[in-house]
Amino acid sequence: MIFTGSKNTDSIQKNQLIYAAKQLLDAAGVDGDLFADALKTIQTAREQSSSITNQVNKNYIDKTSIYEDTNDAFIYKRGDTVIGIWYFRIWNTKKKKAIFRSLKTTDKTKAIATARNLYVEIKGKVQRGERLKQITTDELINLYIKHLETRVSKIPHNGITEGAFKSKKYWLRNWSNYIKELHLDKTPIDKIQVDKTREFNLWLEQRPKQTSLHTGTRRSRDQINNNVNCVIAMYNQIAVRERYISKDDIPQIDKTPYEVDESIKRDIPTNEEYEKYYKFLKRKYFTKKFNPLISPYELEKRKIFAEFILISANTGIRPKELLGLKKKEIKDIINQTEKDIEDGNQVILIRRDNAKTGKSRRVVAPIKKRIERVFASYKKLGVNHKQEDYIFMNPNKNSKFYGQHFNTVTMTKRLKETLVASGLQKDLVEESRSLSLYSFRHFYAYQRLIHGVSIHLLAKNMGTSVDKIERTYGHINTELHSNEITRNQGFLKRTETIIESKEVAA
Repeated sequence: MIFTGSKNTDSIQKNQLIYAAKQLLDAAGVDGDLFADALKTIQTAREQSSSITNQVNKNYIDKTSIYEDTNDAFIYKRGDTVIGIWYFRIWNTKKKKAIFRSLKTTDKTKAIATARNLYVEIKGKVQRGERLKQITTDELINLYIKHLETRVSKIPHNGITEGAFKSKKYWLRNWSNYIKELHLDKTPIDKIQVDKTREFNLWLEQRPKQTSLHTGTRRSRDQINNNVNCVIAMYNQIAVRERYISKDDIPQIDKTPYEVDESIKRDIPTNEEYEKYYKFLKRKYFTKKFNPLISPYELEKRKIFAEFILISANTGIRPKELLGLKKKEIKDIINQTEKDIEDGNQVILIRRDNAKTGKSRRVVAPIKKRIERVFASYKKLGVNHKQEDYIFMNPNKNSKFYGQHFNTVTMTKRLKETLVASGLQKDLVEESRSLSLYSFRHFYAYQRLIHGVSIHLLAKNMGTSVDKIERTYGHINTELHSNEITRNQGFLKRTETIIESKEVAA
């Protein structure tokens, strides 16, 4: 057979050369077949490489450098499309790979202008070590929430509590809503100008609360600043750490100024107010005489609430800690004295995961009779406490919350109702004051200091610091030590000093 054409001739010549080389190698004792196979492999690889190169080159049409002195970036049209849209290609020297972007235009002038902006942006990101992937504000929020979920712990200070996690999610929703109102929700976070978000605090202050107990009321300024801190933390912990932005790109948000009130706390009930409220609870709130239309079931629940308030005022335990208390955590004092028995003193264990500070402690208080009354009321409701049961548990066996402890929202609602019914709320409003569940913890501290309990011992029993007690109740110590403070001040009369004005009389 006779072959024509240069391609066939070249192939014949190559085969002849390979055969001759094989013969020589065989004569020299080398396996010529292996040599022939190797040459064929190299030839096939070259042909494939040439095919790929031709294919890539065909895909770059009208290749144009964006700068005359730049060879690592250019614009081009794709050979496999007919639309004619321009694309941008830049080489990432750090990761040794190309980066591609669609310029979304068929106009070459616009394509070059857009490509030059991208060149500066991408070059800067590469040099700063930032991600080239862009995310929106809501995508950032979702990443942060997933991060926070891994840190939720039942033990305070061992992560974040479930309550803190819910608060942070609420604060992040506020930020999301604010970004939407600015029409920046579709804008990548690295494209949002940092000064566009400065007035988030003012926006938040003007929006009323939407919670069940505070609908329509204005937010406190310290809570607004907590919201701001949460947002800033998100950008630091996710956006910067994961290299979506640099520190310079963190949004600027103004803080709302407010003064820390170091004056006497106004949410501590006076002795007269406490007595008025106490008498209402014991004589009217849960008695059949004053509540003839109220069911026995509800009356027993009212008794439980009354004892909750009175135990709080006699132990100083935080409301959440008291609600999280279990039957097994209340015991008689070891080696109790006759006075301990007479007073009903007991030891209350505040376990680590129930304490605000994340540290367990033991509280001593005369609450035995009150706890017995609580259990007696629950028995009338058909509930017999086991050692693992919460003391203040939901008694409704038809409820999905049966066996769970009451929350502060439920107790606060009853507190507000009873303050109104007792007539005490009217007096408080006239003085621009309010009472909360926490007020009875303050009342406990006030009473213990008045009766001369050591501030160090009190701090240990309440699970707080000496410094906190001094800042919160320091005025009480001043009043208690009035004799020492005014000692020898009679001497001032002999110098005719007017104490009120600190001037010398003429």
